[in-house]
Amino acid sequence: MIKTMTRHSITGKILLLLTGILFIVQLPAQTTSDTLRSRNLYRPQTLRQDDVRLNQDSLDSQAQINQDSIDLRLLYIRDSLDARLRFIQDSIIAREKFVRDSIRRREHILDSLTFLRAELPRLLEASLKTYSDNIIVYNKRIQIVGDSILTNYTSKVLPFTIDRPYTPWKSVINLSDKPIKIIIDTIAHKITAIRAPGISNSYSYSARNNILRINSKNSIVSKPGGKLYKVPIDSVFFDRRGNVSKIKRYFHFYQVTNQYHRGAPLFLHLSQVKQFEYSADNVMTKYQTTNFCDRWRAQDEKKVCNIITYSINKQGNTYILTRQTDPVNVYADGWFSYEFDYMGNLKSVAFNNTKNSENWKTIVELNDAGNVSRYIYQNKGAVHKTLLVNYYLNDPGAKYKVETITCIFENDGVSYYQVNNTTDLSRERNRITMEWSPWR
Repeated sequence: MIKTMTRHSITGKILLLLTGILFIVQLPAQTTSDTLRSRNLYRPQTLRQDDVRLNQDSLDSQAQINQDSIDLRLLYIRDSLDARLRFIQDSIIAREKFVRDSIRRREHILDSLTFLRAELPRLLEASLKTYSDNIIVYNKRIQIVGDSILTNYTSKVLPFTIDRPYTPWKSVINLSDKPIKIIIDTIAHKITAIRAPGISNSYSYSARNNILRINSKNSIVSKPGGKLYKVPIDSVFFDRRGNVSKIKRYFHFYQVTNQYHRGAPLFLHLSQVKQFEYSADNVMTKYQTTNFCDRWRAQDEKKVCNIITYSINKQGNTYILTRQTDPVNVYADGWFSYEFDYMGNLKSVAFNNTKNSENWKTIVELNDAGNVSRYIYQNKGAVHKTLLVNYYLNDPGAKYKVETITCIFENDGVSYYQVNNTTDLSRERNRITMEWSPWR
């Protein structure tokens, strides 16, 4: 019974196994015929031609977009580079133009300064010798500082008045500040006018350039019986080396109108003739002044009042002047001695007249700024007077920038009396207590 069941069981299993195999073999065939017909399945191996064309158009469109983007970017870069290049070129051109204009402007300024440096000393020296009787013995060369400034015109003079503040042995004209005005004839290339503190002249020239005419400031003068309008006219003559050799000073007189203006001409008066002589190295050795007597009418006699001649001798830092007058004046004639230090500052002035009645010496003391602080006046070796000079140049509230005080000394060498020449006040010293009284 058991064996029969076992045989039947094995046979059943075999049949079941065969049935399963047949089912598996039939299943692919069903899948191929039915399942592959479904449109919802992805079948890359069976893509249609339309799908392939659409994909290719999409790729071509994207490629074109990319190419257009690249072309646009390249165009932007080219335009940006061109704009930057044009900007750089314009900047370079503008900079070059600015530099050229700046160079031309500086060259023009430098040419003007070079012209002024050559012409101004001649005119300024002639002007100063016309105005003043002080003797000019040296002119400092004008320099150009940088490319836009001239140094001051400075000349060393031998002053006859020994009571001035600052540095009376120097004549200084500031050429770099605004107060000075110089007018130039650009066609003739000549200076025609100078307006500066102490100078207000117009100039005209001769054809040979060795004669200079100076017209200075007009004025109204009083005379016996009325007023006259006075016009100074100076003719300056130069030698072949450019030195001033002669100056003729004229005054042209006119009537005065009711409005104090110039009226009809009256007469021309020769007032003074100055003559100068120089050594071979252009050092002044002689200075002569011929003074004519005043005339107030055309019919007044033309005559010489006096002639003053100075012989000049330089010995180291000392200048010796010998003065002679015609007619002779034994009180005014004599010898002046001007002593300077190695810096060119005046130390003392001495005079001894021909009659020997005057024998005085003035000692000059300076402050830290180089200006006169005190004059000490000696007469025959004894000090009888001093002049104090006080400066308030940096005090904005000062009523006076400079004041002078005269101190009178007695035989015991002590000053008991002082006068403020600026305020007209004076004070005295108590001889017992030696205290000063208030200024009054």
